[in-house]
Amino acid sequence: MTESEKNLTDGNLTQKEIIQLLLHNAQHMATREEVKSDIKELREEVKADIKELREEVKSDIKELREEVKSDIKELKEDVLRIETSLKQDISKVDAKFDKIQWLIIATIVTILSKDYLFNLLESSSK
Repeated sequence: MTESEKNLTDGNLTQKEIIQLLLHNAQHMATREEVKSDIKELREEVKADIKELREEVKSDIKELREEVKSDIKELKEDVLRIETSLKQDISKVDAKFDKIQWLIIATIVTILSKDYLFNLLESSSK
């Protein structure tokens, strides 16, 4: 404990010690005021930074939405192209299937009518 602190507790302060104590307290008061001012400035800076970040986030979200919309549009176009291609392929397969059906029917008719035709030709040549 310093001699000034001993005198403070005893109540026996010299004029020099009183002035030093007042200057020390005044210095701390100025520091408190500076801290309050700094805190206020920091709050304003933080608010400005938060506002700026919000704007950046909004801008980024808007850009992402546009990208997603564009991607969805491209996907829809791709699906439409695939559907069109599949319809054309199905149409080709259907046409080939129809030809095969007619070939099968013609073969069955030929096989079934072969004996009849041979008998008809045989009887007409006699």
